[in-house]
Amino acid sequence: MTSKKSSTEKQPVVFRLLISAALAMFAIFCTVSIITVQNSIVAKKEELAQLEENIEVLSAENEELAELIASDDIGRYMEKLAVESGNYAYPDERRYYDTSRD
Repeated sequence: MTSKKSSTEKQPVVFRLLISAALAMFAIFCTVSIITVQNSIVAKKEELAQLEENIEVLSAENEELAELIASDDIGRYMEKLAVESGNYAYPDERRYYDTSRD
């Protein structure tokens, strides 16, 4: 009878060790998950700040274009596009470019 009693005492000890190990693993998993989520939140906040900055720039451009359209001065709009996008210049205009960095 003593052999059965000692084997039944060993089973709860092993069971307790398994439960303790499982709880420790769960705690580690939760900690790692929290750290990962916090890092993701920081990255998303940085991305949000960049997007808000882009919104401000695009809003300013939209306001400028809306003013050009509202003024019905299509010539000025075309001139602006040619100078900014097409790198055109007036016949009497001189442009200087820094070529020392090439």
